[in-house]
Amino acid sequence: MTTYLRPLVIFGVGGLARELWGWMRSARDATSRERMAAFVVDGKPTGDRYDGIPVLSREQARTLGDVDYLIAVAHPAERKRLAGELDALGWQADIYVHESAMLGVNLVIGKGTMIFPRCSISSDATLGEHVLVNGNTAVGHDCVIGAYSSLLGGASINGNVVLGEGVLVGAGALIHPGKKIGDGATVAMGSVVFRHVGAGLTVFGNPARTMD
Repeated sequence: MTTYLRPLVIFGVGGLARELWGWMRSARDATSRERMAAFVVDGKPTGDRYDGIPVLSREQARTLGDVDYLIAVAHPAERKRLAGELDALGWQADIYVHESAMLGVNLVIGKGTMIFPRCSISSDATLGEHVLVNGNTAVGHDCVIGAYSSLLGGASINGNVVLGEGVLVGAGALIHPGKKIGDGATVAMGSVVFRHVGAGLTVFGNPARTMD
């Protein structure tokens, strides 16, 4: 019996979207590559293609019928907005995990989440919906990563850390064990966090501190 796999679209055609497609295209498992139907963008149709894949407006993409989607946009608030709008169309968020990622046991991975190459997600971690885990990032045991958060390349989130919703952790940042980062906070690139960070704050440096 043949199993029907829904078409997959990537929302966006910027750098992150092109990276995501590149990983899909080169994977040993061809499933994602064979499902890929289009890149989808806001605005008017252009008739463009990228690497042979059509770039469609949302209106054009409706002709594809029922589709699964991934949002290749790094900014947490923008990803949250788009997820709501795409869900309202009846589209369903997919999950993407690169084949080189190392996954522990007893993980919870929310819909729409993307885990890029050479990431490590340790045991008993929870990743909410539409989380972005960019390449070479490590998430320790028992961490909780809130929905729509973005962990950029090479970030290190140590054990028992709790990130709220929509947190942005910059490339190469380090968060020490047991720390809490509030909703909508930003940890700048390369920062080292030794203390809890309140909601909406931006911290930078080593040790990380708030911006004046």
